[in-house]
Amino acid sequence: MEENPELIQSGQNVDDMKFRAAPVFLIHDGGGTTFAYHCLNPLGRPTYGIFNPHFRTGGKFEGGVRGMGRLYAGIIRRSCSESSFPAERNSDGSVNILLGGWSMGGLLSLEIAKVLTGDHGVRIIGILMVDSIYPVHLATEHVASFDRNHLDLSLSKNMYLSLKAMKEAVRLILDWDPPIWAGDEVSERPPISLLRAMESLPTASAQGHLIDIYRHDQSLGWHNYDNNMFLEIVDVEGNHFEVFSFQHIPGISRAIKRCFDELERVGHAIY
Repeated sequence: MEENPELIQSGQNVDDMKFRAAPVFLIHDGGGTTFAYHCLNPLGRPTYGIFNPHFRTGGKFEGGVRGMGRLYAGIIRRSCSESSFPAERNSDGSVNILLGGWSMGGLLSLEIAKVLTGDHGVRIIGILMVDSIYPVHLATEHVASFDRNHLDLSLSKNMYLSLKAMKEAVRLILDWDPPIWAGDEVSERPPISLLRAMESLPTASAQGHLIDIYRHDQSLGWHNYDNNMFLEIVDVEGNHFEVFSFQHIPGISRAIKRCFDELERVGHAIY
């Protein structure tokens, strides 16, 4: 992993069309990589991935999730300002983009969108959260159980680093409150959609896994944040860690493509 963001799909199949689909930036999950997004079938739009730049060193972010949001917003702003960026310019010189991500990636998308609210160069017209649960008021016993899981040194290096990043991600998320668009900013919050995994993780614990604490809630707990948060909620096959597995790639690719297409349609109507 060297360039951040990395180009995942060029979207060249739509290059000959008069209207080019808005590019999308997919943000890494708690494990820190964008591997899952590289498995997706074509989404019909330029697709970029942002990975955790501290993945290999295990370094920590200044300012937690908010610090990550500021850093990634800067990466996106820089990318969108390049003359080669594959997007049509609005009359004011800005570009329209979509954001999204799996698990922590959805939370980071929300934070990035808040940072870029009112930005002169980048306009977020939609966000897709892929099985991202509402992170506030998580039961402490669930978190304690997660922290007691020791890292197995016999794992491959990348798997070890990913699990280490995931533990750090849980701690960062627990210290974070989702951003609030208030006052004049309310109308600038982009439309948001949610993909929800239909199955729970198999576990011997009577309390279930941390990631499934809101599994039977259609909004994955986000009604605690905003009852009218989502443009749409779409169920997808598998549990949280299986939604990007080989057998589910066709289904989740279709769901992601359809949601981004609809978010772009609605976002253009709003902005």
